[in-house]
Amino acid sequence: MKTCPNVTTTTMVYSGQAAGGHYQHTGSGEYICLPNDPEYDNYNQINDNARSLMYGAEYETGQNPPALGNLYENDVPCSVCLARGKTTLMTPGRTSCFNGWTKEYQGYLMGEYHGYQGKGYVCMDKNAEALHSSYADLNGALFYNVEGRCGTLKCPPYIEGAELACVVCSKST
Repeated sequence: MKTCPNVTTTTMVYSGQAAGGHYQHTGSGEYICLPNDPEYDNYNQINDNARSLMYGAEYETGQNPPALGNLYENDVPCSVCLARGKTTLMTPGRTSCFNGWTKEYQGYLMGEYHGYQGKGYVCMDKNAEALHSSYADLNGALFYNVEGRCGTLKCPPYIEGAELACVVCSKST
């Protein structure tokens, strides 16, 4: 999202663009939110393959999307928010918070395609947005819906092939 949830008192630290390693690169790190106003220290503008490489992220929601299909191939905005005096928790597989917790937002669990290098999981707001008319299909870091596979994942209660929801909750500390 380009903004912070207004359900509770949150303050935006910064907004930016979601990014991560290229989907085909095995040495990359996790998804991050790069600020819109970067600052640099010492640098050169020589492309050097002996580096870790950072790419912008885009939505990959085109195959039978239960949600967020309208964002397919768009770049992903992000914001970093501060919830003062609160602890926040992302709970995968739920749309509501446990007792004593307050919902900040709910959405869909997203991550890298299972055949690519993993970058962790994020809870993408169900009202996710695109980054300023950015449909380009450049395939840097990619966000895919996450669905369950039965076996070691117990079904029930989980459902084979169902896209997993998530919720971000807070609790006053």
